[in-house]
Amino acid sequence: MSAIAPIRPLLDLDLARTFVAICETGNFSRAAERVHRSASAISLQVKKLEEMLGRELFERETRKITITRDGELLLGYARRLLRLNDEAMAHFLVPDLAGSVRLGIPNDNGIVAMPDILRRFADSHAHVDVDVYLTTTSVLRERVRRGELDLAIFSYDPKEDNGKTPADIIHREPLVWVGARHGSAVEKRPLPVALAEPGCYWRADAIEALEGAELAYRIAYTSEFCQGQIAAVSADLAIAPLPASVVSDKLVRLGPDHGLPELPDYQMTLALRDGASPATKALGEHVVASFRAISQRGMRIFA
Repeated sequence: MSAIAPIRPLLDLDLARTFVAICETGNFSRAAERVHRSASAISLQVKKLEEMLGRELFERETRKITITRDGELLLGYARRLLRLNDEAMAHFLVPDLAGSVRLGIPNDNGIVAMPDILRRFADSHAHVDVDVYLTTTSVLRERVRRGELDLAIFSYDPKEDNGKTPADIIHREPLVWVGARHGSAVEKRPLPVALAEPGCYWRADAIEALEGAELAYRIAYTSEFCQGQIAAVSADLAIAPLPASVVSDKLVRLGPDHGLPELPDYQMTLALRDGASPATKALGEHVVASFRAISQRGMRIFA
């Protein structure tokens, strides 16, 4: 007769959600705001979870908390459990939306990540058609204003995005100078640079930085897509301002040690057309959640 397997306690999804919130915010108070509980209630939940597992999940210091190795292991499990729960509940509880949504995306910004994001949206909203338009951030802004797009993702600009705050940023990644490994383009003067077309924020940031540093440069290559810039850099014909995640075995990050000015982070935000439909709002919420999940997991869109 086979032995009866011991009955193990169940990991409460409420505890899992609180634990993930603490890990992602790095702070009990901010986590409490996210899950709509008091800080003391959060502390009790963590204590209950640690007692249940018999492990310490955080190293507590005066001003900060640090996740332990056991905590890191649990974080992966907790995220998987919550994702499965959310997928299951979305399948049964999300309203059966229908219609079409016109979505605008910058030529390169997020193109790698978007197919998977849109596939998962289609899984839960099978009757919503998403029409995708690719162009520059400046054109996307204008098309949203004119009502020609229902939803658009573009580079965050505090001057343009009146009323938005850093909390509206859905993704952030360093913008860096990139050159060919063991290349010599960075040593040339005027400095040859490969840039996107006018209207791209990466181009504007790069030019402003170069002129602010009074560094002689010439625009050697212009490309609508960053793949064209990467090709020019790989051939050691120019350097380019690109997201840090394009750095690879063939491409290296350049900076002040090479006489180059620092570049700002690039940040992404999202805008909805006035009077957006329920389908548009649902897609917007899905896109925001997806990009924030990518950022929180430490993943990079252009990896």
